Amino acid sequence: MRIVAAMGMLYTVWGSTYLAIRVMVETIPPLLGAGLRFAIAGVVLAPIVLRNRPPWREVAGASLLGLWLLIGGPGLLTIGETEVPSNIAAVLASTTSITICLWRLVAGERLSPLTGAGVAVGFGGIVLMLLGPGGASAPVAWMALILVSALLWSSGSFYGRRLPSPRAIWAATTIQMAVAGVVMIGVGLASGERPGEVSARSAAALTYLVIAGTLALAAYHYALAHLPIATVVTHQYVNPVVALALGALVLGESLTAAEIGGAVLVVSAVFGIVCAERSTRPVAQ
Repeated sequence: MRIVAAMGMLYTVWGSTYLAIRVMVETIPPLLGAGLRFAIAGVVLAPIVLRNRPPWREVAGASLLGLWLLIGGPGLLTIGETEVPSNIAAVLASTTSITICLWRLVAGERLSPLTGAGVAVGFGGIVLMLLGPGGASAPVAWMALILVSALLWSSGSFYGRRLPSPRAIWAATTIQMAVAGVVMIGVGLASGERPGEVSARSAAALTYLVIAGTLALAAYHYALAHLPIATVVTHQYVNPVVALALGALVLGESLTAAEIGGAVLVVSAVFGIVCAERSTRPVAQ
């Protein structure tokens, strides 16, 4: 039941965070917003879950993974969403499943023919979204930044499991959020970001990200520790669908014909990769 609850949260809550981020950055600078999102959660949870301080080696490992995952992933994604609609951002972020296959190749693993075909189709969809007829509806450079965030998130998910970290999921997650959040706030202030007049809906979006986003992050680490990564990343083909629906309903976002075609290819590729991996790799018991 815990695994079912964790995956259910990844499917639904993470799909809604793209909309929340887009609304948050309307009046809150991106690095400050992303930093506050994680720092608040980390500071609030620290006295509760870190009553017994983990060894410094585990603290250092969790801190490094937090910087790797949260700044490289949600941090860059939040910056990208200042210029990229939430629906496009969600599709581009779903390429995590595709880039994980690249890291596996670098590590010397062999991919099945179906997985390789899925990777090729996924990259075709990315090219179509960025360079298709009629042009993209968002600046290509900012869309590329979100692709970089997906690349860093996938590398952290693949290689980061080798880092020492507290066995307790909440302890590891709290350290990651606190460290990454403080660093992002510091970088944001150093780069000139300053809080201005914050709208009520941006403040509500930040609050939602602090609470729901934190629960989803813990669910991600729990699922990653108890399931094959190919199973965990199934959320990557559900999240874009949720984000596309919410973006259209709440913000009136739309896609060009080329972006729709690219999104279909990317989501189909992710679905195909996950199905191929689950049929060829044993499932953890």
